[in-house]
Amino acid sequence: MNDGSDLAIISGSGKLPLLIKKSFKKATYITFNKSEKIPVDNVLECEFEKLGSLFENLKKNNISRIVMAGAISRPQFERKKMDEYTFSIMPILSAKLVRGDNELLSFIAGEFERNGYEIVGASEILPELLLKPGFVYGTPYQSVQRDIIKADKVLKMLSSEDIGQGVVVENGLVLGIETLQGTNELLKFVKKTSSHLRTAEIGGVFVKRPKVNQNLQFDMPVIGPETINLACSAGLRGLVVSPLSVIVLDQEKCLKIAKANNFFILAKEPTN
Repeated sequence: MNDGSDLAIISGSGKLPLLIKKSFKKATYITFNKSEKIPVDNVLECEFEKLGSLFENLKKNNISRIVMAGAISRPQFERKKMDEYTFSIMPILSAKLVRGDNELLSFIAGEFERNGYEIVGASEILPELLLKPGFVYGTPYQSVQRDIIKADKVLKMLSSEDIGQGVVVENGLVLGIETLQGTNELLKFVKKTSSHLRTAEIGGVFVKRPKVNQNLQFDMPVIGPETINLACSAGLRGLVVSPLSVIVLDQEKCLKIAKANNFFILAKEPTN
């Protein structure tokens, strides 16, 4: 592993960007949130309206690789602040902003590549964050196999519309679908489900997978201890993710929470 002197981290929310920075100490940490205090060195504050300036700064810092990590809210561009480069791509970028995440991120990644930068995935430089096939904790539950199959069918239907990466199913019924608000809000929503709509003592399953044709190099699903805590709090029995396709942060802590709640974690390919 090198020191990351040729690497720039396009940082969004969550722990993943800082985790990458911890592993690659000389990497350039790029933030678009000027109000946020970043507890690392070599930070480059940028503005969405000045992408041309960003490319110039990357070149000055001898950056050749880019990793995108963490969720970034869709920006509101101020026309008067735009540099010439950003202004030139706005007609296409504006159209992408109202489309799905995959299409938007593919366009942005393409602009980096067009300017000579290599896009690398967080999982490529930190492969230990992925789960291999099999049970991380727990044992098979025949009673939830039907729910996993149902969840996979729902995700397959939603995938073509670029809607979400997760769904909760309990006793054959869909309790919630991940949308723009994200995983945590989905699980909080499920927790609020009226008891008469749920089956006592069965517990549902949360299935989290990439969308079909999702580019995992810059848009891989991420879960962590908070995900497991919220799923347990929502009365779910387990979590299913796609092996080698979902980043799991703080895996030891996730395992500890799972054991304390008799909550299974399974890495398994889709059933359909």
